[in-house]
Amino acid sequence: MIIRADYIEKFQCDGKICGSRCCRDWKIFVDDETYKKFLHADDSTEILKNLEQENNSFVLKMTEQGLCKFLDENFLCRLQKNHGEDFLTAVCQSYPRITYKLDEEIFQQSMTLTCPVAAKIILLSEEKINFVEESEIKSRLIINFSKKFFYSAEKFLQVQSRAIKILQDRNFSINERLKNLCGLFHKKSSPSFDIEKNSDALIKIFDEMYNANLTDEKKKILRRNYLNNREKILSQVYENFSFVFENYLTNEFFMRCYPCAFVGDDWTNCKIFVTSYRILEFSLILMTLSKKTLTLEDLINLICSVNDKLDHSRGGMNAIKNFAENVDDEKFFSAMI
Repeated sequence: MIIRADYIEKFQCDGKICGSRCCRDWKIFVDDETYKKFLHADDSTEILKNLEQENNSFVLKMTEQGLCKFLDENFLCRLQKNHGEDFLTAVCQSYPRITYKLDEEIFQQSMTLTCPVAAKIILLSEEKINFVEESEIKSRLIINFSKKFFYSAEKFLQVQSRAIKILQDRNFSINERLKNLCGLFHKKSSPSFDIEKNSDALIKIFDEMYNANLTDEKKKILRRNYLNNREKILSQVYENFSFVFENYLTNEFFMRCYPCAFVGDDWTNCKIFVTSYRILEFSLILMTLSKKTLTLEDLINLICSVNDKLDHSRGGMNAIKNFAENVDDEKFFSAMI
């Protein structure tokens, strides 16, 4: 059985829209199954010219501009055009789909927001994200997540489903939903939200994430601008785009396999999840102050950018994890909830 987010069937790769962002500036390894296909293809000589060996594996060659050499002038893959999707490397065929093996019989599939095309499909729907059960796995790259669980796959699915139901409950504001989510994993009463503690915590995390080396003076200016504008900006954004944030939270929780995404118990994972979202809010406020106005396109680009930082930069997620793992519960609630 595979549990799949319903938006996946809507996805169709189109490099013309994003300039083939996934086909540039990173190493694309050729798995053994694909390499055998390359060897037996009619145009194998031409294909093999565009591979280079790295240690005991092969990677696709890149141009001086950092583009995959198999891209044509329209940013479309010549391998796919000539041979079909199944001829691609496992990572190319699968991306932006993320498929996890929860146990021997249960799998889970979603899409990452680092792909702009996928991000628009996921975030711009005003309908709630639904999840369907199917039997066919349409991805060759499967990540074995089963060893990360601190309870059974069945129990994990029950807890995850309850959490997503909270995140999609439109009877509550986004902030209330996050508070209710924390209540699912932490039963103790929480202190009141303190915007100054919130500001100080987020500036510190942001500084570490982006290695900004902010001076004390810059931190003071940032803090003042944040405190003076946070409530107004968030109120306007949520009034216009609350469905975007609901979809973001739902997809993040499902795609990263919360509350088992990281080492630690479910409450630690919940703190990481909430802190990650507060960093997105913080970045949103900074962008709005910079641009004066915020379009839906700006918002989508920001979400993709923040997710790039969390997914592809070790410092990005580490700064959030360090805070969530080391802060005591009272300070966490007063700063984040």
